[in-house]
Amino acid sequence: MRAIKKTGFLLCLCAAAVQARADTPQAVEPAGQEAEASINVQGIRDPDWKPYSAMLKGVKRFEEKHALAPGAQLRFILEPRRADVDMHAIALRLESDDAGMAIALGERNIFSLPVEQGPLYEQAELTVNRKAGSVRWIPYVRSAATSDTICRLGDLRLACEVHWAIDKDTLPFAMRTAMGALGGPCNFVSQKGTYSFSEPRRITAAAISYNGKSAPVPFSGASFTPPLREQDWSDDSVVELTFDDAQTAQ
Repeated sequence: MRAIKKTGFLLCLCAAAVQARADTPQAVEPAGQEAEASINVQGIRDPDWKPYSAMLKGVKRFEEKHALAPGAQLRFILEPRRADVDMHAIALRLESDDAGMAIALGERNIFSLPVEQGPLYEQAELTVNRKAGSVRWIPYVRSAATSDTICRLGDLRLACEVHWAIDKDTLPFAMRTAMGALGGPCNFVSQKGTYSFSEPRRITAAAISYNGKSAPVPFSGASFTPPLREQDWSDDSVVELTFDDAQTAQ
């Protein structure tokens, strides 16, 4: 297997981005389609990929911090990094030198990560049939009674924790150490540190509320920055977003 690349988490001391949108995954892909998916993935030179071991670190972090969103399950979304990336007919596989399997994708390319696959997959990679650097691998955490416009703060906190667990090792050691000293991107002790979430549409308003208390949430373009570290806001606080339906994020 190839060496792990230091691909772009694009996290700095000031900002980071994550996308999370709801959808229902499709049924597991029939075995007859698996060979076709394999051909589609392997036919791409230098395909986009993610170390399976890194994704499992996110799963472990989700289990450790599940109390932030006890009613949510962990899934992931594949999102385009650029507007010109075609996200139709995406094929996702878990591949090692000795084994491989197709992973079913739901609408908007949401998927559940298979776990406990045994020693054959210890050095495995998740691979998609798109060029390297074309897609983002984003945690999706969503409790019941939420929607594309209503987000629960505990869900956002947990999604941040999973994202950081997966991608922190791609950062240079000095940056990773500095961010850890500040509490990590989900719990920055400095007011200069923020963690932002990205949406597919441009935001026109954002506010958080809980138990009669409300406050505006900073936003810019298609991203918003909820108060993850501020413990005055309960995990059950709700962030409500208003979008410009005439525009989509670029």
